[in-house]
Amino acid sequence: MRTDSAPRRGAVGRPAGPHPAKRQAILEAAVAVFLREGYTRASVDVIADEARVSKQTVYNHFGDKQRLFLAAVEGERERVAADFTPDPDSDLDLDPDLDSEPASHRGHDSGLDHDSGPGPGHDSGLEGGAGGAGDVRAALVAFGHRVLRVLLDERASALRRLVISEVARHPSLRPACADGEPQQLVSHLVALLTRRTERGELDVDDPATVARQFVALLVQQGLHQSMYGTRPLPGHEAAAICEKAADLFVRAYRR
Repeated sequence: MRTDSAPRRGAVGRPAGPHPAKRQAILEAAVAVFLREGYTRASVDVIADEARVSKQTVYNHFGDKQRLFLAAVEGERERVAADFTPDPDSDLDLDPDLDSEPASHRGHDSGLDHDSGPGPGHDSGLEGGAGGAGDVRAALVAFGHRVLRVLLDERASALRRLVISEVARHPSLRPACADGEPQQLVSHLVALLTRRTERGELDVDDPATVARQFVALLVQQGLHQSMYGTRPLPGHEAAAICEKAADLFVRAYRR
């Protein structure tokens, strides 16, 4: 008799047959059960019951429990990044109204306290007007707030903690750690840095590396100060993280 973790055919996250609604229902149920029970105790039978599908349907879509877990992690990354899609030809979409929740976060706590105005001692920017260093800084600060919203989403943070707690006992789950945050974040910042370099405002010869470094700085500080998403990050702390990171990078790469 097959156990929950026995391998079956099927690629991670690839739909089996023309039933995307069933697949999504299974993923939603899987996240809820994995967070409630942990990876080891979670049962495909329970996931199937909560998704209101048969156990065989779960296997048809995802193959086994391991692949279902990996697909659930990837699905959460896609969910929290779903609205991080600024116009590639404009920096303006990177300056969101920070008091408004992206659609993908409605119904999920962002992990940020909503006093998201500038922190004490807020500096309006480095020298330079529109199109100059101050404008670049403003775009990077706004981008930073978007990254923290994605990073500290309540459900995604809980799943991240679960991955960390389980991967030592289940090395097969290591792929869930391979890409820490949605690659959309890095891609949008690469586009911003490339445009600003082409305009002569920045001097960035390797935008991909610099973008990853900027995101990594935000991620490290955000996780540390929020205690891995277990503590809501006050708005003034989020602002300080974003502003200090932006100042560092503008000073390093401005012309």
